[in-house]
Amino acid sequence: MKATAMKFFLISAFLGLVSSFGATGQPNIVLILVDDMGYSDLGCYGSEIETPNLDRLADNGIRFTNFTNDAKCGPSRTSLMSGRFHSQVKGAGFGSVITIPEILGQGGYQSFMLGKWHIFDTPLERGFDRMYGFMEGWCNSLTGEWKGEQVQKLDGKPHRLPEGLTTTQAYTEFAERFIRERDPEKPFFLYLAYNAPHYPLHAPEADVMKYRGRYQDGWGALRESRLEKMKALGIVPQGQQLSPTDVASWDSLTDAERDRQDLVMATYAAMIDGLDCGVGQLVETLQAEGLFEDTLILFLSDNGACPFERTELETLENNYMPWDARSFYTYSEPWANACNTPWSKYKQNQHEGGISTPLIAHWPNGIANPGRLDRGRGHIVDFHATFRHLLGLDCPDQYRGHLLGQPPGLSLAAAFAGQPRPLHEELFYSFNKFSALTQGRWKVVDQQYLFNLEDDRIEANDLRAERPELFQSLKNRWDELDQSFR
Repeated sequence: MKATAMKFFLISAFLGLVSSFGATGQPNIVLILVDDMGYSDLGCYGSEIETPNLDRLADNGIRFTNFTNDAKCGPSRTSLMSGRFHSQVKGAGFGSVITIPEILGQGGYQSFMLGKWHIFDTPLERGFDRMYGFMEGWCNSLTGEWKGEQVQKLDGKPHRLPEGLTTTQAYTEFAERFIRERDPEKPFFLYLAYNAPHYPLHAPEADVMKYRGRYQDGWGALRESRLEKMKALGIVPQGQQLSPTDVASWDSLTDAERDRQDLVMATYAAMIDGLDCGVGQLVETLQAEGLFEDTLILFLSDNGACPFERTELETLENNYMPWDARSFYTYSEPWANACNTPWSKYKQNQHEGGISTPLIAHWPNGIANPGRLDRGRGHIVDFHATFRHLLGLDCPDQYRGHLLGQPPGLSLAAAFAGQPRPLHEELFYSFNKFSALTQGRWKVVDQQYLFNLEDDRIEANDLRAERPELFQSLKNRWDELDQSFR
């Protein structure tokens, strides 16, 4: 049987398997997308950062170890909402696609959006019934402002961040409010797009001080300790190595520089700790409302950790602390390298460190044999397909007068049922000058490098010279897809 035919046979068979497992057919869906978090930044993926609530979801759900995004905020969100590679959407226009809440609305769902939007149109224009958040690429987590301007909106109208709350806390509380105020006769889709831990790095003083001093051994030691924990957890093989790096040696820093680096990493850790608290709070609300057992919760990041050093001079000159809203701290490439342990590169790059994300799936009524690891390659376009699959919804041939064509995503539903899931024959990645294409174990990056991901996911051994025909074939295929998306 040819691979394509086998793919469609498996999808049809798995729909029956998932339906027979005991799910209601219309679960509530909570999709939590965080911003600029690295692959190894959760406790259940190898981190020293305390994330007990997410770890609990992972222990009672599925951890995906080979899931990918588009390495950048806007592209990942476009692919997520549309179910299509963002380059396809960029070429055709966002108005030419049907979004997740729009298609779920056809299945009787109500939809709520919290946090960072950062793509075309507005949430209320693209299928969401309620929203609280902002349209821009980042905001101050202590004030909700972007470049000094108040940008938070509640159901489309300006709304200041509640006094004394961080954005993480506010988005969590409004998510709880929307759940409590929902129509109880309808299932819901809740898209919780936290802006943390995107820069500027801000957190309450007590949260920062909890982690202060934990990073005095530096980024190299952190990479090594995380790798050992990842091996113990089974996230990576026992023989896994660290990707090569050329970041500055920790020993080359002065004591003052080390102290500042410890401060910024402690703040970053505090932001992730705060995310975990938000998830725990949301879970408690779902439990109190009697919704937890039949709610599918998904948690992932929009790209790898961010390498851009953009700390403002005014912050350093005035010694503003990261719990002071006037401060503007970022961390830099060496910490991003550690947060993406063990992979290569960072946000925006199409190397594994840029596109790899943790993915936790939790659904008491819908996941068989919880506590598993799923090692198959996946992509953020797969959520659109998964939700349609679970609900028995077809993607329409036309929407808003546009021909849609078949979306590229593949459903994850079989994985929930404890069955083998269909895997992508190829995946296309692109952002500005950075690009990649995977076909099975092979990956071409930036039209310059060829890697065997099965043996070398840290992308240390370029095989272009050894396999020139394969390299050229993959390079040509990327060009072909890129042209077809324009």
